[in-house]
Amino acid sequence: MDIGEISLIYLLRHAGYRILEFFRHWYLDGFWRAGGWTLSVLERLDRIFAVRINFKNLFKPLYQDYSLIGYLWGFLFRSARVFIGGIIYLAIALAAAGLYLIWAAAPVYIVIKIFSNGY
Repeated sequence: MDIGEISLIYLLRHAGYRILEFFRHWYLDGFWRAGGWTLSVLERLDRIFAVRINFKNLFKPLYQDYSLIGYLWGFLFRSARVFIGGIIYLAIALAAAGLYLIWAAAPVYIVIKIFSNGY
């Protein structure tokens, strides 16, 4: 083998490695970043809506008022917070998943556009 063949093999191997590294970074690392960001947003929202705590205490009276009114208002207030918070959490999770799918499809779309336009 001469130096030209060795150089070509090196360049092809290095290019293949860089392409694989790009896809690992783009998809795997991007997935973990997007997931971490989404969980961070949901955790911050849980300080407002407290869905888990309200769901856990759904049938307990509000402000320890053990009268019928306390139980009724407690159930209504907590169930409203669980319902509204659940809808908001679901909307954020769906929006994050949609944005991730668009982001994940970007390299494939770019490659398709490059080869379909003949560049």
